[in-house]
This record gives sequence, structure tokens and C-alpha cells, in this order.
Amino acid sequence: MPNRIAVLLTAVFLTTASSFSLASEGWYESYEAARDAAEQHELPLLIHFHASYCGPCRQMSQQVFSNREVQRQLSEGLAAVEIDVARDPAIAAQFGASTIPRDVVVYRDGTTETLNVGFKSTLAYMSLLRRVAAKGAQSPAPRVVASTRIIGLEGFCPVRLLRDREWVSGREDLTTTYRGITYFFSTEELRKQFLKAPSDYAPQNMGCDPIVLLTDDRAVAGKIRFGAFFDDRLYLFSSEDNRVSFKQSPLKYTRIRHAIRVDDLVGQRFN
Repeated sequence: MPNRIAVLLTAVFLTTASSFSLASEGWYESYEAARDAAEQHELPLLIHFHASYCGPCRQMSQQVFSNREVQRQLSEGLAAVEIDVARDPAIAAQFGASTIPRDVVVYRDGTTETLNVGFKSTLAYMSLLRRVAAKGAQSPAPRVVASTRIIGLEGFCPVRLLRDREWVSGREDLTTTYRGITYFFSTEELRKQFLKAPSDYAPQNMGCDPIVLLTDDRAVAGKIRFGAFFDDRLYLFSSEDNRVSFKQSPLKYTRIRHAIRVDDLVGQRFN
């Protein structure tokens, strides 16, 4: 692998950016932030589906989620996020949230469970949160195959790519694993920089082609030679035709969020 390959990727900018911080009420501010926190800390991911037009949803917001003890419990032993089904229909469809309010949990072994449908009182909801945290602490870790690794960006340094728009080979002794994918870095400083905000540097959709995700609902790995920047994020594509289609209408393929797990990936590089 060459030490340094300079490539030109198309840069397109969007005025909005996602937030990945924890909200003061105990909810993470985005699905991605909650999912990443759950994976990093091996916690259950709790998703509360709601909508502004839903009466019981508004009732829970006013009576249950305003309670300080509920807010505290939301951040103890789990990662929780609220999803508006009208704003994020793809995530709602992914978890079968056809009726609301609804609470769904994803444990660290990938097991998904619908916990509740309909209004739940403050005491009942706190009991639900405690059960999720307790079960999460006892759930088995994801199955890991020690002899193989999924290599991100084919071994090139993600920080050099996003910061300098340059493909620079990483080192075998400077790696870290994020969402089940191993990334290589050219210096220890860049590895530490990645660890501060990995979602800022890793390819979107875990490196999967967003065109295929939307049209075929398949997580097919993109190739580094078919890459494009949008909103200062890197997207990889499985073909030049797909990259061109993306450039013509990027919002069509980025406005929908996809729930992808490492076990869903097709065509990734292993070693």
C-alpha cells in the first residue's frame, strides 16, 4: 500500500449538522449518538417512539419525562433516545413502530424487544427503565471472531482524509475499533483525535453505499476510489454510477437514517 495517495473528492456542504451530545433531560440528542454510546459502553439502547399529534405521547412528555427521577434513570445503565415517527419514518419502520407511544430496546447482543405500547405512568416507566438496565448488565456481549477484522478505509488514516483530504496509510501498531470496524492511523496524535469524536471521521453508514441502502435495503460496502464528501462527511459507493447519482441529489440519500450493525455488512475487507 503506498504511503501517500492524493485524491480529489467532491465536497458538498449543508448548513445543518447533527449533534451527538447527551441532552439534559437524559435523552441523547440523536439516534446516532445514542447508538454509538450504547455500543461504546456496552449498554442497552432504549428508543422511545412518539409524535406531536399523539395525545398519549404528549401526556407522557408532560407527566413522566418532566420528572427528575425519570431523567436520572434514563442515563443510568442504558442509552436512551426519543424518535419522532413523523420526522424519522425509516427508524420507525426499522423497529416496527406502527403505533405510539412505544418503547423498544436493543441489547448489546443485538436482541431487540418491544417493551411497551401506550401510556405508562411515572412509577411504571421508572420500573421499566430499571428492568432494562438490569437485564442489559446481564446480557451476553456480541459475538466476536478473534481471527478476523473488518478494515475501515482499506487501512488509510481517517483523520488525514477528513482533515487534509489526503489518503495516507495508517500503521499496524496504531489502530482502534469503532462500531466493529478497525481503523488505522498514521500517528498516535491522530488516533487520539479520532477517539474524541469517532463519528466525525468514520465513513457514514459504516462505509456502506447509501444508494444501495435506500434502493435495495442492503448494507453493501463502498470502495475508497468511489468516495464523495457531503456536509463534511465521507460517503463511499460501490460504483462510479452510484457516486454520480449521489452527487446529483445528495439530500435524497442522506435525509434517511439507517440502523446498521456490523453483522449486516456485505463486501467489507477482512484480514
